[in-house]
Amino acid sequence: MSERETIYFRYYGFVAVGLAVLAGIVLGFRESVEDILLTESGLIERASALGYFACALYMMAKGGSEFIRTRGYFVVLVTLFGCRELDFDKAFTTIGILKSRFFVSPDVPLGEKLAGFIVISILIWSVYKILSQHFGSFLSDLRERTPEAIGVAIVFFLLAFSKSIDGLPRKLQPLGIEVSAETNAFFGALEEVLELGIPIYIALVAHAWFKRQTSQ
Repeated sequence: MSERETIYFRYYGFVAVGLAVLAGIVLGFRESVEDILLTESGLIERASALGYFACALYMMAKGGSEFIRTRGYFVVLVTLFGCRELDFDKAFTTIGILKSRFFVSPDVPLGEKLAGFIVISILIWSVYKILSQHFGSFLSDLRERTPEAIGVAIVFFLLAFSKSIDGLPRKLQPLGIEVSAETNAFFGALEEVLELGIPIYIALVAHAWFKRQTSQ
């Protein structure tokens, strides 16, 4: 393992430990810190959104016009993540644009549907570009255990796991499984902490990628 790989894997470990400590504090003293940290627009949610926007700005500042021209979809997707963290997907429309009934509901004005369609199209475009342009190289780098690929894998895991525990009672209800309010609050707090880790790891991946580009 090279010195560069060791440094970034160490960073990943530090972040993981930090998130674990924060999770322990939040879960252990949830009732005391809930109003400050865990509510809508609480400190953790705002920090997550700020992290996404900071990542987007870093990519643009570090990569310049060439990066924006050739890989601007990364900036777009990360910015959309930040907007989603601030609930922009439902702040300006009658129904959240990510809801399945948004485009068919008669309660949603045509102008909102058009705006929602544009946003969803941009989201789909950015995801498509990333997968079509980089998924193959990601798998190759993952086999070689490069810091960038490992970091992206961690981001995927955090995204998938935090999404899986979001609204847990609603997801388990069709299976006849009842989730207590206490358990739901526990997983809700855990979700917020995990989501905070996503922009941090994205920032580390971006830093590692730019570092590799300049060293080549």
